[in-house]
Amino acid sequence: MHGNIERAYDALWAEHQRIHRIHVKILVHGDHKLERRLMKGKMEDGKYLDELLDYEEQLPRPEQRRVRKLTRYGLKIEKLMDALVRLQ
Repeated sequence: MHGNIERAYDALWAEHQRIHRIHVKILVHGDHKLERRLMKGKMEDGKYLDELLDYEEQLPRPEQRRVRKLTRYGLKIEKLMDALVRLQ
């Protein structure tokens, strides 16, 4: 059973990382230097999250909606990951 939980957790983690990469690509608008810097940030860091929010606020409305949808999806993935951790 634990092996299945670990594989499920790893798959969810990979999906979470994929969503984060898409999120960052929307924020940077092709600025590769900024993209590298944002991809190195830690999601647990409050300053990093504030910086992401600042970039989100600068986006046009349609892109802000797209980013919010990605964020909600990412939060759902995190909740599933937390549930899997509690199962172990």
